[in-house]
Amino acid sequence: MKKIDWYILKKFLSTFFFAIFLFTVIAVVIDISEKADDLVKSQLGVIGIITQYYLAFIPQIIGILFPLFVFIAVIFFTSKMAGRSEVIAILASGTRFNRWLRPYVVGGVFPGLIAMVRQ
Repeated sequence: MKKIDWYILKKFLSTFFFAIFLFTVIAVVIDISEKADDLVKSQLGVIGIITQYYLAFIPQIIGILFPLFVFIAVIFFTSKMAGRSEVIAILASGTRFNRWLRPYVVGGVFPGLIAMVRQ
């Protein structure tokens, strides 16, 4: 893989993991706000709530939204590259479109393998 491949792959994976982090935090905050009364009634401490509930909830919500994270990451960072005219420069340099998509395929296989191993 060339430098441009590593650049695109790094941008994709960083955007992907940022999207996972961001949506997971949002889901946990919404879940806490909805179940605040139930969590108080359970009389568990903060450590108990985290270990007994959220250690199972977080992987579940990530698994459910995994395809959405990949889609958002690809759309977001590709639009950023297009906005900075990086896509035009890559294609104008003589790089074939199929060759330019190689890091996308590699970057898509990596989260796919994670999703398969998780299940």
